[in-house]
Amino acid sequence: MAPTNTFQPIITTVDDIRTAKKRRAVYIRPFLLFWLNSLFAEIIFLAVGVFVMTGTRDLFYKVMWTLVFCPLGMGGAMGGLVNCFIVDHYYGKKAAHFTGILALLVLSACNYLCYNLDRHFGWFGATEHPMWFHWRYPMIWAVGYWNGLLLFTDKGQERLTNLGL
Repeated sequence: MAPTNTFQPIITTVDDIRTAKKRRAVYIRPFLLFWLNSLFAEIIFLAVGVFVMTGTRDLFYKVMWTLVFCPLGMGGAMGGLVNCFIVDHYYGKKAAHFTGILALLVLSACNYLCYNLDRHFGWFGATEHPMWFHWRYPMIWAVGYWNGLLLFTDKGQERLTNLGL
């Protein structure tokens, strides 16, 4: 007896392939944008941590934390939450504001976690320079809002397409 297929093919024509590629971009872009922004911010934080705060002490842990774990965790969390709560639900400035607020809630919690971890481990100077961690909250909202404008406005999507994202 032949096996019965219980799945339904989604892509059946050439037009469906084009639509699927567009839909794929809609869901992949939040991950990419938040990962890239997180990586960029963490490179700056690593540079300040090494050159201004604590030097090259525990450099391997600093590099792993800032260039691997943080960008992956923040990009993945924000990408998933944006896809779940904003993509296909909101568009335009309203979606950008929601993205900024979501970024502020999630990434501020991440920043506070990192602050407390650093007070324990001492890799980045949180005990000596606590404001280095706490001035970031307005910047977190601004970057989230800017990402929302890129993701959820016609002009932003055009810009992302031109960049190849």
